[in-house]
Amino acid sequence: MDALELQFDVVSYTLIALLVGIIVLPVVFSKDPDIHPFALLRQSTVSPVRNPKESAVYRSLHTPPGYPLVTGLGLPSAQKYTTRGGDIRDIWKLAVEKGKGKLLTVRGTTVVEHDINTLTQRIHALGSHLKQLGAKTIAIYLPNDTENLVASFACAFYDLKLVILPFEPKSSNPQVVDFLKRASPDVLIMQGGQLPVDQFKGVGLKEIVLVVEEASQHMDWSEPIGSTRCIQYAEVVSQAVEPVADLDLDLNAPAVVIFSPKIAGKVNIVEFSHRNIIAGVAAQTVVLPKSEKYSENDLFVPVDTLSDLYTRIHTYVALSSGSTVALNPIGGKHANVELACKAAKPTIICAAPESLLEIQLRTRGSMMEMWHGMIHFFQTRTLTVQGQIPKGNFWTNVNDYIRPDVGGKLRLVFVAESGADEESQALNSLDLSDLRVFFKSKVVYGLKHHKVAGPVTQCNVYDYRVQYPEQLPNRKKNIPRYCAHFGSVTPGLEIKLRDSQGYKADDAEGPRGEVWVSGLPIAGGTETSLQFIGKWEPEGVLSYA
Repeated sequence: MDALELQFDVVSYTLIALLVGIIVLPVVFSKDPDIHPFALLRQSTVSPVRNPKESAVYRSLHTPPGYPLVTGLGLPSAQKYTTRGGDIRDIWKLAVEKGKGKLLTVRGTTVVEHDINTLTQRIHALGSHLKQLGAKTIAIYLPNDTENLVASFACAFYDLKLVILPFEPKSSNPQVVDFLKRASPDVLIMQGGQLPVDQFKGVGLKEIVLVVEEASQHMDWSEPIGSTRCIQYAEVVSQAVEPVADLDLDLNAPAVVIFSPKIAGKVNIVEFSHRNIIAGVAAQTVVLPKSEKYSENDLFVPVDTLSDLYTRIHTYVALSSGSTVALNPIGGKHANVELACKAAKPTIICAAPESLLEIQLRTRGSMMEMWHGMIHFFQTRTLTVQGQIPKGNFWTNVNDYIRPDVGGKLRLVFVAESGADEESQALNSLDLSDLRVFFKSKVVYGLKHHKVAGPVTQCNVYDYRVQYPEQLPNRKKNIPRYCAHFGSVTPGLEIKLRDSQGYKADDAEGPRGEVWVSGLPIAGGTETSLQFIGKWEPEGVLSYA
């Protein structure tokens, strides 16, 4: 019996501890993925029938065939048991009702709070002034600042058409005069000293409202330009006026006018009604999972310019959800993401692909050591294999590479490819995966178009998969960067593909053809072509053919 007795020594205990560590600890400390992988295999609902030379109609999982598309905010109505879609004025009313009573502006490291009631007074002061002037169409050429939102909502409250001129802080050749001649506005609101006002002589403006820095307001800015009067914005909004009662608006009439990107050498004017804009806001609100929706605890920063309608729609979603909005005048297509976010410490941002690609390449360039490559490999594996956003640990912080400093609270990044835009910057799924690791947050890629308010399609928030391209982008070998897929259609729209340019809707590899979209977020509310060839992937996500 003595020969059968077990004797334990240091080696035995070490082996037992190692065995327990290998088998038990991974089970105890493992976490479920953010979404079950099978949920990503069916991201759209497909109509059971189709027309000849067309694909079946694809819809969001939120609005399968037979269900109405999302068209409004579902606000309380004067009649019992009914709701109303709302208009652009309701965005600001919801911000006042749900929000924390403030908006922020960021200049460098300085963050300034603005009382929302003060901004409401400015909205009515500016709107009343423009109405008394007899103006009907107002053009704005402004950076991301409170004056931009005040002017936008003043137009909504006082039944004025808003013309949003393309604004890019780093643009060296703004074609403002050409845009004004095409849109024929009565009033232009712009920054004082941004552009020489003499060039606006003969454009047909009744008045130019100049937004002037406080340190320069003592100067004389009122010298007329021909028959065009000039006045300071501060002088207008300082007037005490009674808020106007809600006007009876034509919700189908043009309310917001934008200029398209250059397509086939042309820049077109696109008009949206109140209903188009609200449908885009509602669709973006509905499409997000409950745990990822904009909330009162969020701080949103539009890193791209508000002259981009996709970014503006996200800003309206943030306002209507009660989120705090922080505006930074450097916002634009090539804005520095770190400078725009560092002081504000946002939880959600909306940025252009150009900005994100710049920061992705810069961060990649800081990975100089083998240890940095190992950290990135294992964090990417956590993302793609375990389905979780890597948050880092002690070992990753020992000798980490230089990551983007965006405040440490970021949880959502929205970015979209501009469909049919000749100058749009592509992002592939490797770029998106890197950005998720660098930001330690979810990155939501989508497709936008100048004819649609809000996203046309949008990736699932938890879709971290990587589609490895056949060839990596290389400038020396002239290999371009190809786009990742754009996700499934949003709840306000439905999409089908039509035979075009040799592509067939009944291709064996999947439906391919010209992308046609219908739904209320479209300018005019009618079916329209997005002017590019698309392809439906097996899981119901759209990509370039």
